[in-house]
Amino acid sequence: MQNDIEQKELSHFKDTDKSLNGITLLSEVPPDRGLEVERACKWVEYKTNEIIIDLEDRSTHVFFIARGTVKVIDFLDEGQQIALAELHEGDSFGELSAIDLKKRSARISAAEPTLVGQLSSDDFRNLLFDCPGMALALLKRFSGFIRTLNERVTHLSTLSPHQRIYHELLRLSEPNTEGDGSWIIASAPAHNDLAEWVGVEREIVAQAIGQLARDGVLERKHRRFVIKDHARLLRLAEQ
Repeated sequence: MQNDIEQKELSHFKDTDKSLNGITLLSEVPPDRGLEVERACKWVEYKTNEIIIDLEDRSTHVFFIARGTVKVIDFLDEGQQIALAELHEGDSFGELSAIDLKKRSARISAAEPTLVGQLSSDDFRNLLFDCPGMALALLKRFSGFIRTLNERVTHLSTLSPHQRIYHELLRLSEPNTEGDGSWIIASAPAHNDLAEWVGVEREIVAQAIGQLARDGVLERKHRRFVIKDHARLLRLAEQ
C-alpha cells in the first residue's frame, strides 16, 4: 500500500493520460478496435535518460508515446553515440522487432518524463491484419525513415565534423520574426545533444560554436542562438 502511494506521488502523469488518442499510426483503426488496443496496453512511465529498449534487446513489444519525448540512439565505432531521431507524443516505436521478432536495432531512451503504452507483438500483428489502412500507414512511415537515414548516412560519410555541426545549426534555425535578417534557434541544444546528433565529440561542438561566435557568425543570447550571418554559415557548411 505504501509503495502504491509513493508511486502515485512520483508520477508525472494522470490516469487520463493513459490514452491512445492522437497516436498517428492508429488513426486508421476503428474507434471500438482502438479501445480494445488501449485496454490491452501495459502503461509504463520512464524518467529522463532512462533506457526504454536497448540495442540487441530480445523484447518485441511496440510502444505508443502518450506523453513525453524519446531519443533513438545508435553507436559508432568505439562506443560513440549518435542520435538517429527524436520521437514525440503521438509517435510509436519498436515496430520492426514486433514484425520480424529479431533483436532491437537501436537504443531508445526518454528525453524527458515519458508515458508509453506497451503492446505485445502478437496483438500488434493481429491489428495489422485487421486494419489494412494501418499497415499502409506503417509502410509509409518506414519509407520516410529510410529516406531520412539515407540523408543522414550521406552527411556522416561525406561531410567533415564541423560541416555536420553547421548543417545541423542551419536545420534547427528559422528566420527571426524581427525582420533584421538574422536567423534564430529559439531553444539552443546542449553541446552534448548536438554532438550526439551529428556524431562528433562534445569538444568539437564547443570549438565550432566558439569559432562561429568569435567570427561574428553566431551569438548566444540566454537560451537562444542568433545566427547573425546566415549566408556565411551556409557557405561554411558547403565548403
